Parts: sequence; C-alpha cells; structure tokens
Amino acid sequence: MAPHDNDAVEVRVKIGGPAGFGIKAAGQTLARLFSRAGYETFDLTEYPSLIKGGHNSYHLRISSEEIFSHVEPVDVLVALDRDTVSLHLDELTEGAAIIFDPDAFDISEVDDVPDDVCTIPVPLKDIVYDAGGIPIMRNTAALGAVLGHMGFPLEYLTGSIEQQFAHKAPEIAEQNIACATAGYEHARDHECAFPYDVVPLDRDIERILVDGNEAAGAAALAAGLGLYCAYPMTPASSLLHFFARHAEKYDVVVKHTEDEIAAMNMVVGGAFGGTRSMCATSGGGFALMVEAFGLAGVSESAVVVGLFTRPGPATGMPTWTEQSDLRYAIHAAQGEFPRVILAPGDREDAFHLTWQAFNLADVLQTPVILLGDSYLSDNRQSIPPFDSSRVEIDRGELITEGEVEEYARYRVTESGVSPRALPGVPGAEQVVNSYEHDEHGYGAQGEIAEVRVAQNEKRMRKMDLARTMVPPPAYYGPEEADLSIVLFGSTKMPVREAMKWLERDGIAVNMMQVVTVWPFPADEISQFLTSAKRTAIIEGNYTGQLQGLVRQECLADVDHTLHRYDGRPFSPEQVYGFIKEVLG
Repeated sequence: MAPHDNDAVEVRVKIGGPAGFGIKAAGQTLARLFSRAGYETFDLTEYPSLIKGGHNSYHLRISSEEIFSHVEPVDVLVALDRDTVSLHLDELTEGAAIIFDPDAFDISEVDDVPDDVCTIPVPLKDIVYDAGGIPIMRNTAALGAVLGHMGFPLEYLTGSIEQQFAHKAPEIAEQNIACATAGYEHARDHECAFPYDVVPLDRDIERILVDGNEAAGAAALAAGLGLYCAYPMTPASSLLHFFARHAEKYDVVVKHTEDEIAAMNMVVGGAFGGTRSMCATSGGGFALMVEAFGLAGVSESAVVVGLFTRPGPATGMPTWTEQSDLRYAIHAAQGEFPRVILAPGDREDAFHLTWQAFNLADVLQTPVILLGDSYLSDNRQSIPPFDSSRVEIDRGELITEGEVEEYARYRVTESGVSPRALPGVPGAEQVVNSYEHDEHGYGAQGEIAEVRVAQNEKRMRKMDLARTMVPPPAYYGPEEADLSIVLFGSTKMPVREAMKWLERDGIAVNMMQVVTVWPFPADEISQFLTSAKRTAIIEGNYTGQLQGLVRQECLADVDHTLHRYDGRPFSPEQVYGFIKEVLG
C-alpha cells in the first residue's frame, strides 16, 4: 500500500449493484455533499454496456488534502446486491465496513469476508417501504445510513438530494429525502463500531464538480461555439446532452444527426459559413467521419473534433477506457494534410485546451482534434472554478465585411494560411469542394502537377506555423529526479498522485506531459530525456504508441515502460509499485 499523510482525513466509499439501481446518481449525490462540506473528491464509475443488469459500481474518494486521481482501496462498501461483496472483497482496507440489506442476501454465505471487516445490516427495502418510497430509492436510504454511521450532518445530504432532483416534480425529491432521512435515523438508532467518523471541514473553498466532457463543453461555449453535431457514442454522448441543455441560453445549434458521417459533414458546412463548429465521438464513430475529416483538410475548414477513446477494435469495450487511438488520430484520412492534436490530461486541461482548439482551427484553417478517453470524459472531480478570464477568441484571417477584390480562397502564401471570407461578402466568389484545386478552388486545375504541388506544400507549411502556436509540454516535479516519465492524456492524473506518495518516501520523480501530441514536440522530449538519469513512458495501450513516436521523431528510447490495456485506467498504486520496482 502506498503511503498517505497521517494528518489527512480520507475515506473511500464504493456503491455497487445492478444497472438500474441508480448507482451513479447516488454516488454523485454523495460527492456533491462532501464537496460542499470542504472536502476534495474524485469519482470513478465502472459499468458494462448493458441497459439493465450487469454489475455497476461507483467509487468516491473523499479527502481533506489535494488529490489528483481515484485510488484502489475501499473503506466503506455499500452493497445493493450480493455480487458487490464478492467482486470487491479484495479492495477492502483493514477494518473496512460493508453496509448491506439482510433481506437481499445473507452475508454469512459470502465466502472469505475478512474477520476484521465491520458488516452492518441495514433493512433498506423496509426503510424505503415505511418511508413511502419505491424500490429504486434504496440507494438514497443507503446514503442516509452511511452518513448516519459516520455521524455526518444530515442536512448536507438533504440539500444535495434537492439539487439532484430540482428539475423533476417536487414530490420525487421529497420521497428521496424521506428515505434518506429514515436510513440516517436507522443508523443513529443502531450504533455500531463503525470505523470512520467524518465531520464537515471548517474551510471556505469554492469547488465545482465536473467531468472532462462538461469541462470541454463549458470551454466551447465560452469560445463562441455556434454549431454542435453528433451521433451518440460512449463516452462522447454526455457532451451532446450537455450542449442540448445549454443550447437555447448560449444560442448554439445542436443537431443529433442520423450518423457520424452526417455530423462531420455538417460541421464542415458550419465552418464554411463562419460558425465555430464542433463534433465529438469515439473511435468507431470517427472511423465513419474519416472521409469527411479529409474534406475538412482539403477545404481548409476550421473544425474541432472530439475523439474520446475507448478500447477497440470494432465495438470493443464501449464503456471502458484506453489510449490506443493516438496513431489513428495522427494518420486518419486518405492522403496528407495538417492537423493539430491536443491531449488534455485532466479537467483543467480539458477546459483550456478546448477554447485554444477553436483558435488554432481558425488561425490555421485546419482541423483540430481533442484526444481524450473515457477516464477523463466520464468521471468527476471537485476543482476550483475555471478561470474564464483566460479565454481569448482569435478568428484568424477571417474577412467578415467590406468588399473583396480578386478573392482567392486558397492563395499560396508563405505561412500556408490564405484569406478566408464569409459567404455573402461582396466580391468573394466561393468555390469549395473535395477535389484538389487551384487558388480559386477550381477542381479542374487541381490535377495539374504544378498546382497540386503548390497547394499541397501550402497546406503543409501550416505545420511550421502550428509549432509556434500550440501549447508546449507541461512539466511536474523537481528538475533533478531519480526517474523521469513521459506520458500523454489522462495518465497524468494517477501519475501525479503516485509522485506525491513517492515524494513522501524520499523518491524524486518528474514528469513531462505531452500536451500537443501533433505536431510532435520532438525537441522538448529529446532535451527532457537527455537530461534525465533514468526514463520511462507510461501509456494506456499495448503497442507503446507514444514510445514509437519518440523513437521515430527523437531517434531515442526510454529505459522502462508501463502499459495497461484491460479497459481500466492506471491507478496510482500501480504506478507507485512500478516506480518502486524499476528503482530497486
């Protein structure tokens, strides 16, 4: 087990049961109330791709100190069915507690429950029935029991439930509050040797609870998004829901298209019209978008594409996570054209890289990909509110008024960026299609060898400009370190957590986060590796895609690698153990 600060208050609660039991809703209610009480929170939701049935779990980490990721251990297990106990026994800490309904199953019949675990029977079904609720409200009754045994004030829970159901009929919130209160009172009337006493923290901090998709969505709105098109595909679906909720307030056209092909074509059209346009999907949906993604490249359309990855190939593991689409994003579409790929590592990154993506797309007049994954998209963390004062809007060489003389949409320029006029600007004749073309957009001229070379080289020169504009790598840890780690994306979170634990052990680790994965920051990575004592790459795929890019672009390699590809995110315990092992 990794070391923790003995002065910190930390409890890890896991809620488990079948799909349809309101597992995630209950967990987020718990996260909200602890965040309001001054704690830092981080959650992890795991669920199979089933509408009903299968095992769902929600893991909430609550801490009085700064945290960067989830962790593996469980202190309090709320088991809404027998499988939850069996599946998570090996995660329980010494002296952990299990809250369960004795009417649902007999815990004595579950094999290998440790003797030091405190098993607490709570008749959830009877509590809900007596409170006038319905069976699904067992989850809120269980939350009441958890807080009651902790001795945590009930009003935090009732306030969180009110917010959870504010958009529904008032009686739904009232019923849930009645069930939660009954569960709380049962716990207070049946005191036991519950191992965790938790009280609200006396500190005035402001926190928001957001997942990666909400962070990216908020940034897109701040950046002036005008059109969002998507076909629902996990884990990008919640971004479509987010924009649908806020479309009217922010004057955004949100279109649930018939498929991903239509989504990509529509945002290309939106960008042609001068609207900041975005779509998002996962790997399978992006496969359908690829031809139209090439249309965005040849037409030099300023579109932003969210590629939020999950394990493949094919349908793969729809509700789990992986970082295996890095090479796919770099090489997608027939032929060659410039693109920028930004890989956020946490919610703060997701916010700031999203609004920057729109600026890069407009200035460079080329597609920009936000490369995320399910771990970032689906899970919430309590963080300080985003600093929206940092958001800047740069539309690049966009002509919106006046009269244009001798307009050449694809004029060959030194930078590779040509003048772009909105449709309707006098004098700007618009000719745009999927063919190679001359400066005016005429496809018949594009097959002339000299014209093809000029246009192709013009487009590719944008990569030189992009290198001067894109966000540089981010660095964490001391300059001098026992081990230097290179990574991209959401692996940042568990690695930062492990680095904190290693520092307490007297082990110095530093980290380079490759924020812009294309154009590849070869010079910065080469310098980082050259100055390191010992090096490693940690990434969530089988083949070592980032490592391959380092070999290709830097003509260098690292001393150690850690890969994970079972659909689960890296845990800080896994990273901590790996680093301990390689350092002997």
